[in-house]
Amino acid sequence: MTGFRPRIGGRARAHLPTTFLCDAWTREGGRFGDETVGLPEGTTALGRWPAELDTDAVVRLAEAVGESASWEAMAATPPVAQKLAERARPQPLDLEIARHLRHLQHVCHRPRLHLRVEEERLPVSRARRIPVRAVADLVSHPGDWEHRTLRSIQPSRVLARQIEDEWNLYENRVAVRLVDHLLAYLAKRLEELRKIKEILDASRDYSEQMQRTSYRRAGRISELWSDTLESKTEEELSRTMQRLELAQRDLQSLLDASLYRQVPRRQSVALSLKPTNILVNDPHYRKVAALWRAWVKYGHKRQETQQQRAKRRSTEAGCWDRFALHLVVRGLVDLGWSLQELGPGRWRASRDGSLPVSVTQDDGGVVRLSTDRSLALVPLCADLSGADPDALEGLVKSLDSNKADVVLVHVGAPTAVADVERAGGWIFRGRTALFGCSPWGIDSEERMARLLRGWLVRVASPAYPVATEVRALEQLPKTWAWIRYQEPHLVALRPPTPEDLAASAAWASAKAKELDTVARRAKAAKQAFAVAPREAVRAFQRFVDEAPAKLAGMDVCPVCGGEGMVEPRPGRHADGADATWWAMCTACGSEWGTRPCTGCGSRYHALAAQAGLDLADAAENTPDLEWPDRVLGRDVWAQPCRSGTPGEYRCSECGVCSARGCRRCSSS
Repeated sequence: MTGFRPRIGGRARAHLPTTFLCDAWTREGGRFGDETVGLPEGTTALGRWPAELDTDAVVRLAEAVGESASWEAMAATPPVAQKLAERARPQPLDLEIARHLRHLQHVCHRPRLHLRVEEERLPVSRARRIPVRAVADLVSHPGDWEHRTLRSIQPSRVLARQIEDEWNLYENRVAVRLVDHLLAYLAKRLEELRKIKEILDASRDYSEQMQRTSYRRAGRISELWSDTLESKTEEELSRTMQRLELAQRDLQSLLDASLYRQVPRRQSVALSLKPTNILVNDPHYRKVAALWRAWVKYGHKRQETQQQRAKRRSTEAGCWDRFALHLVVRGLVDLGWSLQELGPGRWRASRDGSLPVSVTQDDGGVVRLSTDRSLALVPLCADLSGADPDALEGLVKSLDSNKADVVLVHVGAPTAVADVERAGGWIFRGRTALFGCSPWGIDSEERMARLLRGWLVRVASPAYPVATEVRALEQLPKTWAWIRYQEPHLVALRPPTPEDLAASAAWASAKAKELDTVARRAKAAKQAFAVAPREAVRAFQRFVDEAPAKLAGMDVCPVCGGEGMVEPRPGRHADGADATWWAMCTACGSEWGTRPCTGCGSRYHALAAQAGLDLADAAENTPDLEWPDRVLGRDVWAQPCRSGTPGEYRCSECGVCSARGCRRCSSS
């Protein structure tokens, strides 16, 4: 009995569920896609195996990075389709088509024909050519007589010779089938070139249309593609597309040629041509044969066996897993994290001002980021664009779990389901999300960096505020804004400046001397004295020494790296349980900090990047599924309200919009 094991988690099963996700299960240790052969009737796969262009792109990318790639190699290689400039130039078969197409046209319009001669009994009125033996044949077939006289026979039917053109020659079948093969090749080739053109157009649009996207995002994407594309790629692409489109039109016109209509469609030709006299000696047919051999060498893919197909898909699934890891590594590096390799498939990510994060990729390809909570990125080598939206959303909801955050990384653009946040890869606690990406996508890396940033700032940020309990400490000066003491709670609300540290050290030293003097006098007088105040001063000094490291990064702008002014908002609780903070960059004007949720009461991090555009207008003109990725890119922590209202965000824990009455957010 064949066993099926889920890649997302759970126990093995003897049978697949009635509805299952493509590539979400393994069978006998191998990846299982949209195959339904041998499965019970009624079993439905949501999604399909990706198109050849997408799988070829991830395979070429994996080859470019290397078989056993380190994180340094992945960080140095843009996670986009490789060798775009090379693919934009004419390929060997493209050149052969341009060189020999006129000969194929000549053959289709003026083919070599053989005369086919057949003898058949026909009515006398239709007989045109009569062979010599027609008389003897008529005498032996009385049934063809109309009547007989004393001198002769008057026939009704007579043996006649029919002479017709023979179109269905072997050489003509070669020409006609070559037209079909070249049209299929050119359709695939032009699709690839149009994908490259979309990338170039998108890159140019992001750089030129600053009123629609953040200039920082446009600059990052332009820099990404400048490392990938050569300066003359656009010109070469335009020339290649123009030539191939012209060749495609010429080939399509041959579908109406007399030869193409006369040769039966079911007539096939073996890949290895027979060296007939016509293919060897005729100047036009000889070039057609040369073009056929070029197609066999450069454009033909042999029919796969079932084992070969399974092996190919296993390779493609493994390359897709590596692509997902590649996006994660690039996203972490872009966000300022450094990685230390601990072993095969294991890394430790660290950054100043953040808790360390464990990064692993298991044998099933699942990438996990872990602190006290984990994020599982499950690569699905599946195109979900054609899946039923309601069935897909229901299946994704069934994977929700409070134990871990789960993101299904699938092939292609974000999938249109009713829950826009799930489709767009927005992570709220316990909710499974979808994340569509592709090496052909110009912003896959940017959106992955946004996804990671929103999750990491939630789980890897040090606890705020920094607090401890100290008893018997004297009241601190009221002019100190960075620290607060309400016995027994000592709370640091913002990173101390050098002046703050100097003032704290001076105050602690003075209090320590004062208490030491009191202690010496008490000892001299042989009187009892309290030791708790002296211990409290020492605890205060230790707290002050540790606070800068624990609060590091709060005053560093996450957008431009400049210095920010932090404004503590202490709240009402003495222990700082409801304290928040907000900062503003003195260089770029961006703002960031923590906000209290009006829905679940938790505190979440929010970032208001200075994008140089009207966010409300940008939100109005951006589809909900693309908001705010196409506008702000990775410069986001909590998701901005979909109304574009400045200062309004959706809680990273429960997903409630801070405006609560926002029509666009509540509609999901």
